Amino acid sequence: MNSTPATPFRPAGRPVSVRQRGAWTAAAAGLLVLTGCQTYSEQTRGFAESLRGGDLPAAVDEIDRQANRSAGTKDEVVYRLEQGATLRAAALAGPAVMAPAAEPTGVRAGYYRRSLAAFDQADDRISHWEREARMKLGAETSALLTNQANLPYRGRSYDKVMLNTYKALDYLALGDRDRARVELNRALQRQRDAVEENAQRIAAAQDEAARARTGGLADEQGNAIAYDVEKAHADARTGAALQALLERSTGALRPYGDYVNPFAVFLDGLFFTHLGENGSDWERGRKSLERAAALAPDNPYLRDDLVAAARGEPGRGLTYVIFETGAAPRRVEERIDIPTFLVSNRLPYISAAFPRLEFDGDFAPVLAIRADQREHPTALVASMDSVVANDFKNEWPAVVTKTLLGTAAKAIVQDALQGRLNHNTNELGQALGSIFLTVANVATSIADTRTWTALPKEFHYARLATPGSRELTLRTTGAEKTIALEPGAINVVYVKSSASGAPLLVSQFVLK
Repeated sequence: MNSTPATPFRPAGRPVSVRQRGAWTAAAAGLLVLTGCQTYSEQTRGFAESLRGGDLPAAVDEIDRQANRSAGTKDEVVYRLEQGATLRAAALAGPAVMAPAAEPTGVRAGYYRRSLAAFDQADDRISHWEREARMKLGAETSALLTNQANLPYRGRSYDKVMLNTYKALDYLALGDRDRARVELNRALQRQRDAVEENAQRIAAAQDEAARARTGGLADEQGNAIAYDVEKAHADARTGAALQALLERSTGALRPYGDYVNPFAVFLDGLFFTHLGENGSDWERGRKSLERAAALAPDNPYLRDDLVAAARGEPGRGLTYVIFETGAAPRRVEERIDIPTFLVSNRLPYISAAFPRLEFDGDFAPVLAIRADQREHPTALVASMDSVVANDFKNEWPAVVTKTLLGTAAKAIVQDALQGRLNHNTNELGQALGSIFLTVANVATSIADTRTWTALPKEFHYARLATPGSRELTLRTTGAEKTIALEPGAINVVYVKSSASGAPLLVSQFVLK
């Protein structure tokens, strides 16, 4: 007797009818739709490649389009942050890159103002989500059945600090020192607030885990979620994979304090040392430089600045060259099998999606500055790799808890629906249902990879006596630029390199 060979989706011995073929075609189409979800890194690949490749007009056009399209959505904050940083880069590049040569000299100021507008929009949305505080029951239980990327992006702690730090720099470039002072005050306060915010986040995750362990957590449909996060984490297979992922993301941390951004601290010291109005301001500047020097003990320029501030003689005839290089870590998705035999015997393990940090290796490690026949290499003041990785490490327990609970919740729902299908449908319906439930589970298990990618990998600076020629030559491997300094007692030159060999984007302002 002839029989049709069995497949994973069709019982043996039954010919496939036209109707069944139609069902399988519909199923295949459904699979394509379900698996069409993209992570943030995939959605922003074009913008990121243009920015790193030095095609700033294309990067600005793309991020403007994406940011405007995100207006009012859960993702607006991260897109506005990307937009603000990209417009800052356009301001640094100036009219030679961003406009025809005949364009008036107001091009830089225009892009700084546009950068500030984007950052203001990000700040407004952050404040909105903080006021709403909807990461509690309603939003969280909804996310349990989809993924954490469906929650509003409210800005991570380092996002908020860098937002205010960049706004301070934009205002300084525009000559508005009063508003720059306000932004530096906000950056300092946000570093202080971050510790308490993280404690609240961990406490909330621990509460969810405790409720799930006793069956006291429910999804928005009222389905009880009973899952022991600690047992899942202790599973030999899952626990080892999670630990390996964490170590890959945080293996090269510098010993910064929790939520401390050394660059923001340095800029605070620079501002209040040179632009302080009274003894309180000058003491604040000295203390900030002292903190920055402790975080970057190998930086000789910080030691010199600190000594001068301690003497009450910050100096004149100085030029500061600030150098931001490379790109901050991206978040990519990595899948790890977690145990679901704790809630269902149909499927012992199921794939869960976790974020992982991926670090940039294509960057200029130093900027050489030539002035009056002498060369001054920049020195590291802040590793944004470490700032981001420290935040990642602090957030990790909450991320693991929420991902485990979310994946378990979907496994519970899938198990219940599969049981109903087995009871109420024929074999074809059962097979189709199983496929769709499994694929839907995988498709909605997407890691939250949203992160501010336009931040640099590192911040450096150099401090030197302003040369008599008032001319500097700036050089990295594969790129060089000579500039004439503007008249001023204290000059600041700001240089950005997006990748090794990329053109140097250079702007300057007079601090004093």
